[in-house]
This record gives sequence, structure tokens and C-alpha cells, in this order.
Amino acid sequence: YDPLAEYLSFIDNGAFSVDGVLTDFPVTPSEAIGCFTNLKKSKTDHGKPLIISHNGASGDYPACTDLAYQKAVDDGADVIDCPVQLTKDGIPICMSSINLMDDTTVAKSQFASQTAVIKDIESVLGVFTFNLTWDDIVKNLRPKISTPFSSFKLDRNPRYRNAGNFMRLSDFLDFTKDKDLSGIMISVEHAAFVAEELGFDMVDSVIKTLDAAGYSNQTAQKVMIQSSNSSVLVKFKQQTKYDLVYMINEEVKDAAPSSLAAIKKFADAVSVEGNSIFPENRHFTTYQTNLVESLQNAGLPVYVYTLMNEFASQPYDFFSDATAQINAYVQGAGVNGVITDFPATARRYKLNTCMHMGNNTPSFMAPARPGDLLQIISKPAQPPAMSPMPLLTGSDVAEPPLPPARTAQAPSLASRMQAHAAIVVTLAMLLACHPLV
Repeated sequence: YDPLAEYLSFIDNGAFSVDGVLTDFPVTPSEAIGCFTNLKKSKTDHGKPLIISHNGASGDYPACTDLAYQKAVDDGADVIDCPVQLTKDGIPICMSSINLMDDTTVAKSQFASQTAVIKDIESVLGVFTFNLTWDDIVKNLRPKISTPFSSFKLDRNPRYRNAGNFMRLSDFLDFTKDKDLSGIMISVEHAAFVAEELGFDMVDSVIKTLDAAGYSNQTAQKVMIQSSNSSVLVKFKQQTKYDLVYMINEEVKDAAPSSLAAIKKFADAVSVEGNSIFPENRHFTTYQTNLVESLQNAGLPVYVYTLMNEFASQPYDFFSDATAQINAYVQGAGVNGVITDFPATARRYKLNTCMHMGNNTPSFMAPARPGDLLQIISKPAQPPAMSPMPLLTGSDVAEPPLPPARTAQAPSLASRMQAHAAIVVTLAMLLACHPLV
């Protein structure tokens, strides 16, 4: 799903070069010929834009596995990430989702009968990391590669669909120590739920694991903690000196002064959805918001998430070219970094020879202007206007402090789920013995 790489295979392969190409999208071969041949791929540069992996190189291997992390390092990521979940026995692990149905083979395992809906987390059936111990997971389940565009029949790397090994946070930290990285990012979500319902303090678990791995004293690699919950970052700020990244997980057009003031109290940077920078309408970009400018003017670097190679993830304005999309965010919107499933694509972009040409930048490397393609469509055929996007306000950011971890005397979620499961099984047995007539 990388058209630029396809063109380079014909013109920059070390063996031969074709004399020309026939294409529906001239911008991509122009990029390839003009800016991406003979790149110095061994060059190390951890400057802007920062390349942050999303679950490792999860476009190539199952998310958060040893293979995905090694590929992200090999592909030139500046920062690799671990989204932390807790197991039944309280072990912090790297797993892209708290719901094991998303990225493991749990649906085909003996644990499939433990499915439940937990509305505090999501409204779909799941078997959750806290339902199983670490041994249950590592001995009985296999990773499963993500397929975000299965409706388009776009399967990622089928040969390695279930390849790789799961990693605990401690394994991840051991792995990263000797790697050429500028830092690591640890994401923490659902901390309030885990404290109230399961009796675990996620913040404390992460800090203790980092301390045990020596990261409390390490300066070579910075530690970034990301969360969409201000309460989580406030607690980390009180107890550590790590860089804190506030994730805005809703689409907004700008940040009100009250929200900027609130974020500045606990965060060092912000991650935002692509649609909050270039809002889309029926897969066309419509305009560029003021969000990046407002955040940066407040002294907050901005990272855009989540970039992918598949054409189905990109607005039409980028002509099915992931490189053109990155260019729009970096050169057009001025983001400080990208969070991506495909670090190799971002790394190649970072090395392109047209990167710092200023006024001499060729026209084919000029960032796409949001809304231009939409205006080419005749008025009757244009999609209806979108409703206005909201501002991020101070009340959107503010949260009460994290609750303390539940005491042992309180009934646990796990015990309640087991009781509910027992009731369901009993009812099923009764119905089997005495069918309704």
C-alpha cells in the first residue's frame, strides 16, 4: 500500500532504471524521481518531524509484539510506544486494546466463553486483559494483525497474521534500552475504571516498572506518557519528571484559551486526530483548522495520529499517497511529529532531499491545500455542508482526581462477572432441560 515505494522499485533499485512511467497520479512518481532517489538511509536524525510508532510497526506485524517493535526500530522510528493494559494478576503489558478480541486469537480459545459487555469501556462484547492472567495470555493466545480496512478487502501482511510474541511492559523496557531511539511513549487509559473496579493503580504500576528498569535515572532516552485523561497526567506530573502528552480524542476545530491554560498545567505536548487539523467531508478535506497554531503558540508541540499507508485511510486530496499526506501535515500544518502504523514511510519522508529547499521546493512537493479538490466538483454534486466542529474548552479537559484503588473488601468486577456468567450458564442448562413450549 505504498505507491512511492512501487515507483522507486523501478527507478532506484541498484540494478536498473526504467526510462519513464505511465500513471494516473503524476505527483507520486514526480516525488520519487525528484526527492527520494539515492537517500542516505543510514543517516540518524531524531529531529522534526518526530516519528512515533503506533503499537510498533503495526502495519507490518501484529500490534505490540516483539516483531512489530523490532521492525519499528529498524524502520527508523524515533519513539516506540507501549499502550499499557493490566492483566488479572496485575501485570502491566503492552497491548493495543484492553479488549483482547481486537488483536489476539482469544475468540478461538477456551476463554471465548468469558465475553461480556462492559459499558464503562465499550459497548461491544469483549474478553478483556483483566479477565486473564499473563500466563493465560502468553500460553494460550496468539497475536492477530489489525485489519482496519477489511471492508475494502485490504489485509495486512497475511503471511505474518499471527506472528510475534506478546510483551510485558518490563520486556518492552528491556528491549528499548540499547536501541537508537530518542525516547519511548507509554499510553495509559481506563485508569479510573481499573482502580475502582479491579483494585489496581495503573499509574503506580507503570512508575514502579519504569523505576525497576532504570528509567527514573536514565537521560539518553526520554520517557513520554500519553493519556486522554488529564487526571492520569496530573498524577504522573506529581510523581515523576517524564514528558506528558495529552491526547485529544475528539474532533475539535480549535482550543479555547481556558483549555490551553488547563493543558499547560499538566502536559508538555498534545496529540490530535488528523480530522482536527484537516476536517473531512465525504473523504474530501474542507479547510485547515487553527488547532495546531493555537497549541504551538501556547508552547505545546503537536503530534498527529494515526497515519497509515492504506489509501482508504486518506482523503482524496492526497491522491492515495501516504507521503503526500505526511507532507500536508508536516509542511502544510506544521505538526511536530507523526504517530504512524508505518514508521518506514515517515522515515523515508524525513530523509527526502527536498525537505529543506525553502522557496526552491518543487511544486510537486508543495503540500496539498485543504478544500481545493472539493471546489473542483460542480456545486450540485458537492456533499452537504458539515455541522460546525466544536471548540475544546476548559471543561472538556478538567477531570476529578483519579480514585484510589478499590479495597479488597469491595466486590470486584471479576467476581461480579463470574456470578453473572454462572447465572447465564444455569439458565441455559434449565432451558435445555425444560424447553419453553
